[in-house]
Amino acid sequence: MRPTTQVLNPVSLLRAVMTARIHRTNRLQTRALLQPSFDYKFIRDNADTLLENAINRNVRNARPHRVGELYDEYRALLSQTNEHRATLNAASKEMGVLTKGGKPPKDQSVAVSAEDREAKAQAMADLRERAKVAKLAIQDIKTKLDAVETQLRNEAAKLPNISHPQTPIGDEAQARIVRVNGDLYNVKAVPKNGIDTRDLSNAEFQDHYDLALSLGIVDMEAGAKVAGSRFHYWRGPGALLELALVQYAMTRATAAGFIPHITPDAARTSVVDACGFRPRSNAEDTQAGEAGHSGEASQIYRMTPVAEESHGEEHVADPLCLVATAEIPLVAMKQQQILNHTSLPMSLAGLSHCFRAEAGARGRDTRGIYRLHQFTKVELVTLSHPENSESELARLVDFQTALYADLGLTFRVLQMPTYELGASAYQKYDIEAWMPGRKSWGEISSASNCTDYQARRLGIRVRPSGEGCASGNSPVFVHTLNATAVAVPRMVVALLESFQRPDGHVVIPTVLRPWMMGMELLAPNPN
Repeated sequence: MRPTTQVLNPVSLLRAVMTARIHRTNRLQTRALLQPSFDYKFIRDNADTLLENAINRNVRNARPHRVGELYDEYRALLSQTNEHRATLNAASKEMGVLTKGGKPPKDQSVAVSAEDREAKAQAMADLRERAKVAKLAIQDIKTKLDAVETQLRNEAAKLPNISHPQTPIGDEAQARIVRVNGDLYNVKAVPKNGIDTRDLSNAEFQDHYDLALSLGIVDMEAGAKVAGSRFHYWRGPGALLELALVQYAMTRATAAGFIPHITPDAARTSVVDACGFRPRSNAEDTQAGEAGHSGEASQIYRMTPVAEESHGEEHVADPLCLVATAEIPLVAMKQQQILNHTSLPMSLAGLSHCFRAEAGARGRDTRGIYRLHQFTKVELVTLSHPENSESELARLVDFQTALYADLGLTFRVLQMPTYELGASAYQKYDIEAWMPGRKSWGEISSASNCTDYQARRLGIRVRPSGEGCASGNSPVFVHTLNATAVAVPRMVVALLESFQRPDGHVVIPTVLRPWMMGMELLAPNPN
């Protein structure tokens, strides 16, 4: 009788391979989870100030005093562990001496009495018992120590960055106007040529979406059919306009010393979290003991492989998220590194798609392309010496304002108040363009100094030069800064509404024309 040969089902084989790969990925990701380096002593010693700072920023779940309590408990447990470990080491050393001392030299024969043998055996038994008790104590304390350390880390992670002393306290209404460029906000009718505000027509400004539809440059209906609401297609000159804005921003950034990058559109949850974004739901935060982030809904999209979903795999330790900004992959590319002091400031420019759930957004901000789930953005990131980060922030804002002034936009720079600072920001400026169709200012970019908030969570340090350095030559955490160069949809809104003509055409800014295939105007599409 012939032996039977088992034929493997290709589908089953593939499923087994995919399952093995997923489990291996989970193990690798678990080992790679980032552990932040919080200054627990600073938090404990400045708990009152940090609590006031959190309240001023409308962060209601911050408990710096609890961090101090947990830190003291952690240190006490650590001290107990060290005491028991010292006992264990001493017992081990004594047993070694006793064992060695019981062996006579090779060239001698020494008679050992029964009493000596019994005393030695009793001493060894006592030492073993002492070592056993110490080991059990260490194991017991380690369990407590791990639990306290987890609580300590979770509580410290809730604390926002401290705020710049000059940051206004309160909500958006407390924003301070730093400067204004242009005067379109005083113009009540559309300029005849779309540019010269001294020669006006009788036409009223149109909304950007009405203009975009008449120009045929965007298709929201197709986007909704394919991907859902607030997704879009650029079409025809609209696609060229996006590419022109990207080229304009990247060219100017590169000329200013920023190293251009095209970044991944995904990052691990731990990386997103370390950068100050919130990658988990309220329920997950509560389950992890990290309740809340003031109860705000997460704006992050999480990625789940289909193979993992269909096979009912266990929760991935560090799943991928779609990035909300290129700031995340740009900063994180230097994680767990000690940089040379001569490499700073490190100026990076990153192009990426950005994905935002925009949970809670409603009203006219959702009309057209003003607030989308996916858009293209050029982001600027700087890694700086701590003592230079404030001047680097000024440099970023100067770059932004020059970029928008050369486009011909009317805009204002605002110093944002405490309620408007993300968890990572020490200081933040927003730039708003006047959008005459909307009859209001609309945010087109921001710039933030995050000091060492992200660097502590990502392990990015610099070894400072020895001259005049207070910390000697020990590595210190860098400061990270970020600024928007061009967020394409918001910029298109500003351009359409600012440079429209009474006949429905829109003037293309001169600085963008090199990438517009000879077009100087966007013309209404009769179709």
